[in-house]
Amino acid sequence: MHILVVEDETRLARQIASALTEAGHDPVIVQDGESALSQATGTPFDLIVLDIILPRMDGFEVLRHLRSQHVTSRVLMLTARGEVRDRVTGFQLGADDYLPKPFAMRELVARVSALGRRYPEERVVNLRVGDLTLDLVNHHVYRGSRRIELSARELMLLKVLMREPSRIFTRTELCERVWEHEHEYDTKLVEVFIGRLRRKIGDPPLIHTVRYVGYTIREAL
Repeated sequence: MHILVVEDETRLARQIASALTEAGHDPVIVQDGESALSQATGTPFDLIVLDIILPRMDGFEVLRHLRSQHVTSRVLMLTARGEVRDRVTGFQLGADDYLPKPFAMRELVARVSALGRRYPEERVVNLRVGDLTLDLVNHHVYRGSRRIELSARELMLLKVLMREPSRIFTRTELCERVWEHEHEYDTKLVEVFIGRLRRKIGDPPLIHTVRYVGYTIREAL
C-alpha cells in the first residue's frame, strides 16, 4: 500500500517507514499536520498512519479536514495517551483504528495489514448490505427505494456496523466508537439504539444479536 506516515519524532518516523518498507509497503514521511493535510489531499494514499500530537495542526484537526473534503484513505491513529475519549474522538472523526504508544513495530505492521484486508476497495462513497445503502457523502440511507431518516447517533452506529458486515461488535466497542464521553453511555444504551435502527430499517432484519457477545449486520438470508 501507498502509506503516509505523519509523525514528528524523526527517529520513530524512520523506524515506522523502515518496518513498512520491509513489509512491502511504500511509505512517505511528513512531520507536521499542515504538511500531512497538503500531502493527503494532493496525493491518493491507501492508508495514513497519523499521530495525534503534531506541530502546526494536531492529528484530530488533520482528520477532521480530510473527512470534510471526502478523503477516504484509511487512517490508523497513534496516541501516547491511552484515554477512551481520544479513541472515541478519533473514531467519530472517521479513523479506522488506533494504536497507543509505546507499541511494538510488529503490531503496527499487523494493524496496517489488517486494515488493508478490511477495506480493499478504493475511495468508497457508498456502503451496502443487502438492499440497505448508506451514502457516505450526504449521509442518506435507503432500504431499497425507501428513504430512512436517522438521528446523528443512529447514523454513526449504522456506519460502524456497515463498514464491516458480518463482523461481531461487542456492546462496549460500539459504545467507544459512537459516544464521545464515558459518562454518556452504557451498554444498555447500545441496546436502545440498536432497537431503534431495527425498527427503522424494517424486515427482513439485517442487524442481528449474537448472544453473550454483541451485534452484527449481514444480508438477510
